[in-house]
Amino acid sequence: MISSKKTVASVSFLSDRTISMDVEEVTSIDLGQPMEVEPGKWFAELIVRSGNGILSVQMLADTPDRFQVITAEKEEN
Repeated sequence: MISSKKTVASVSFLSDRTISMDVEEVTSIDLGQPMEVEPGKWFAELIVRSGNGILSVQMLADTPDRFQVITAEKEEN
């Protein structure tokens, strides 16, 4: 039996040292509570759930304040 495969996520490593990711069928995005793993080093995990699976991004920073979700303001009509 041959199974058909489709692309459900793609990652691009850009020349300006950024990463771009496209994920289809997103159902939720969660940012875990930052935890101090050693003095001056904080860890947090970003989880993106989709109809196709789960993407997990582990992040380190020098302060828990770096882990903030910034959302665009909705336009008012």
